[in-house]
Amino acid sequence: MMSSFKIGHWVALVCVAALVASCGSTRETAWDTTSDAGQLDDATEKKVVAALEAASAAWANRGDKTQAKAAVDAWTTATDLDPSNGDALADLSHAIYYYADCFLRPDEDNPELYKNTHETGTQAAERALAALSPAFADKMASGERIEDAISVLNAKAVPALYWRSSNLGRWAILESFATLLSYKDEIRSIMEFCLDEDPLYFYQGPDRYFGIFYAKAPGFAGGDMKKSAAHFNTAIDAHPNYFATRILMAEEWAVKEDNRPLFEELVNYVINGDPNTVPSALPENQCEQRKAAKLMADIDDTF
Repeated sequence: MMSSFKIGHWVALVCVAALVASCGSTRETAWDTTSDAGQLDDATEKKVVAALEAASAAWANRGDKTQAKAAVDAWTTATDLDPSNGDALADLSHAIYYYADCFLRPDEDNPELYKNTHETGTQAAERALAALSPAFADKMASGERIEDAISVLNAKAVPALYWRSSNLGRWAILESFATLLSYKDEIRSIMEFCLDEDPLYFYQGPDRYFGIFYAKAPGFAGGDMKKSAAHFNTAIDAHPNYFATRILMAEEWAVKEDNRPLFEELVNYVINGDPNTVPSALPENQCEQRKAAKLMADIDDTF
């Protein structure tokens, strides 16, 4: 039988978890944003096509900060003109995440810009989901929980769901730990959907996300370091030279486990690796190499 002390301790933990989660900040969602632009006239259609072409051209050179921002701006223009283009809105959310993660995160002088940029990326993905599925938009506008509303979606929605969770997670971390906890059930349900519908998306992205999720969450909120390691390793085995997975495992798993040898192994693999091994992810890999250099320079402060 469990002792009265243990029962009291467990109840206290549960109460603290509930209290912390209830204190999380709320945000204004974009579910009720109309996705019906009506029939575009010829002039508007040409502007949309030109903006989408400009976005693709800039994205091809996203390793340059100016070009990454140009891609974001061009997709923003296109989707403002045609808010019914769910695929372009998902691309916009992806581009915003990349721009913030690779070019704004090092800017410690302006953390609000970094946080607010991820909020913009979250809203872009929400607009994408509303455009891709009017049935989903109706459910969300009526106040249904997203964990239930995603039942009307299919694999086509995975990019928008994935980049929404990625942007939302970054925003929530910067907002507060309580905010992060308040979104944990929602994010878990969404990423389980992505894992079921398209586990290979973005270099085994759903597994990589669960690696972060299970490492970052405390035990009382579902954290599990063994599950975290399993998901990280699945993603690494599938795409060993997509460097972001190793950097995230170093930051989230090795640091929490106080495992300096593993941290060094993961980070040095990225530093010494060839970023062009995955040509489609060259800019992302170069971004991760910049992170790796900073992680190694700060290692004595980390451990």
